[in-house]
Amino acid sequence: MRVLPLFLSAALMSTAGAALAASKPAPAPAAKAAAPKYDEAKLKTLEAKLAKNPKDAKLKNETAEANFQVGFAMMNNDNLPPRMKYPGALKLYRRALVLNPKHVEAAKNKALIEGIYKDMGRPIPG
Repeated sequence: MRVLPLFLSAALMSTAGAALAASKPAPAPAAKAAAPKYDEAKLKTLEAKLAKNPKDAKLKNETAEANFQVGFAMMNNDNLPPRMKYPGALKLYRRALVLNPKHVEAAKNKALIEGIYKDMGRPIPG
């Protein structure tokens, strides 16, 4: 006789749990990260324009930002092995700093990569 009440209480609990779960709103889908404004193709186009107009300050700053963004995407690309992404990103950060020596984020990331190479006792890629 005791089995029946235990069975009923377990059934009620599972039904109540299902109803409670059904009443909760579904979690919102993760927000998609905004696509970067610059990619390698846009960077190449900007570099070509800058080669024709090297004194254009606005174009220089835009090209610096493009170098930074492409370098940042490369540095954080999990599909690239470290031996490819860090030297490539470092080169782009250096270029960004040549074009805009005040680019704070490019300077930070350049220093970060160089520090990692120093800590590992390896030469910093040129």
